[in-house]
Amino acid sequence: MAAAATQQAPQRAPKTADRKAQQKKPEGVKEKLGRIPRAAGMAIMAVLLVVSLFVGNFRALQNATPTAFLRQGDVKSIVEDRIDAAQNVQTVAQRAGLDAALLDAVDDAVDAMAGAKTARDISRADQDLSAAVSELIDQAGDALSGENLTMLTRAADSFAEQGSFLRQEARAYNKEAEKADRLYDSLPTKFLLSEPDMYEGI
Repeated sequence: MAAAATQQAPQRAPKTADRKAQQKKPEGVKEKLGRIPRAAGMAIMAVLLVVSLFVGNFRALQNATPTAFLRQGDVKSIVEDRIDAAQNVQTVAQRAGLDAALLDAVDDAVDAMAGAKTARDISRADQDLSAAVSELIDQAGDALSGENLTMLTRAADSFAEQGSFLRQEARAYNKEAEKADRLYDSLPTKFLLSEPDMYEGI
């Protein structure tokens, strides 16, 4: 009898290759971008460019802008002393029996000065305060005499002195703020940015 042919057990095909073939390779950024329509892709790139330009301009302007005016030097205390001096003038002037509208104008200007936070707002409030107090001093000066007039003069001098101190600080602030203002004018995205704060009227 012929020798029986040796039977070999069937071998399993390696599964590793099959599994790799079955698994989908994760898409990379290039593949994902490749599926985006050309027009849409260009629009996205344009938006990213604008955003990048805006952020760059914003940071450049921020770096060029000086510290807030109220936090510079003695500005905060000068503003407070300026308000106190105005109220001292008002207290003495009340003895002259003036029209209440003059006193009310000082009250309104004091409130505006106390609430002002930016250099621009402080400058405008101080201009109104100066006008109201000056009018009060002129009217009261004609009606008062003796010790009352002396007290009014002292209060007026103190008010003027604090105003001089405030303008000195404002000039130093504006010297730095002008650099930021020139940069602002040159930025292509300035219409999206806040204009640098400046002290007006000096």
